[in-house]
Amino acid sequence: MRDTRLPSSSRWPYLGFALVGLLLAWPALADTKQAQPFHDDDADAPYKVWNTTPAITMPPLLLDVSGTSVMVEWMTDGDADGSVRYGEHALDHTAVAAHDGLLDVGTFHRVVIDGLEPGHTYQYQVASRRVVALRPYWPERGNTVQGETLRFTTLDAARPAAHFAVITDTHEKVSRIHTLLDEIRKTPEDFVAHLGDTVNWAASEQQLKDVFLAPTAEDLGGTVPLLYVHGNHEYRGPFARELGSYLHTQDGRYDYARDDGPLHLVAVDTGEDKPDDTNVYAGLNDLRDYRREGLARFGQALAAPRTRSAPFTVVLGHQPDWGWTGGDNAKWTELANQAHVDLFIAGHEHRFMHIRPGERGNDFPILVVGQDQVAWVEATDTTLKVKVTDSNGKLVDAFTLTRKAK
Repeated sequence: MRDTRLPSSSRWPYLGFALVGLLLAWPALADTKQAQPFHDDDADAPYKVWNTTPAITMPPLLLDVSGTSVMVEWMTDGDADGSVRYGEHALDHTAVAAHDGLLDVGTFHRVVIDGLEPGHTYQYQVASRRVVALRPYWPERGNTVQGETLRFTTLDAARPAAHFAVITDTHEKVSRIHTLLDEIRKTPEDFVAHLGDTVNWAASEQQLKDVFLAPTAEDLGGTVPLLYVHGNHEYRGPFARELGSYLHTQDGRYDYARDDGPLHLVAVDTGEDKPDDTNVYAGLNDLRDYRREGLARFGQALAAPRTRSAPFTVVLGHQPDWGWTGGDNAKWTELANQAHVDLFIAGHEHRFMHIRPGERGNDFPILVVGQDQVAWVEATDTTLKVKVTDSNGKLVDAFTLTRKAK
């Protein structure tokens, strides 16, 4: 590798030619809306700066939005750092990807933006600076690439209505993701929930990017947030133990609670669908204690004051029977009954099911979304409207729940 910077005395002629070329190419650049290099480094910097610019290979994905924060993820073709400029009226704030006082360097970038206001719309722009060599002293850098300016809106428990869509079990079929999300983009949604089994088993970062993260990011356009729920197939494969770095919430978990208008949402991790000692796992699973801890967290989330004050409480999970819990399945249902949960939305079965109250000891309906279906949820202070459509937009089911005393 060689340093391609020009001496300061030779830069002006070349800059003139570059300016002419840029003016001639400007209409094409404006039409493509591609991320463009941003040369932010002075040629006289005391460290070596190479004339190399990273490319954004996965556009920004908004993950795990709340009323005060959101997480932004994207990828580059080589090692770089990651930062996000953002603000309501201008890009006047910056958040960076960092741990323990060091900026993260790699091809995958994850930045948390916090301190936001509920229900406000913000503009943001991702940026990554090429890192050529991480030497102990005088690391070597390259140029910066910037994405286009995009917008997102935080959740707000105070707004009068909420709208979101649900898909599930895409199982590495990119065409399925495109078909379902193309349908969802036709209507304004606060967010999209994916209920897991994005992969058949987790093999690598490249696989996760190709069959889930990149097509989802592309279709959601960096403006509609994604809420992810952990599926049982994400527990399998050589890369399963690394998935948290890509799919965990800001709190480092797969279970969480979020509030959106009249909705109190509780997402649960239903784990695997077979006992730990099943031979196919070769003794490498330890979900018994994990699920008991999850049961305790589920109870805490349902005991929060918001569960009683919110007009509707909706649980999101992958398996409609709570998965393998070491025999504690009835305890999960009991907690949901005691909290007067209004609806449980799940996947896993690859077919539509509407399990009515009382059929499984449940006081609430359980909606199982099929593999090529979209569930649409709309809530006001008095009603919770739900419908399910297939990949062609044909109605599969629809029902309305009225607010009940809690």
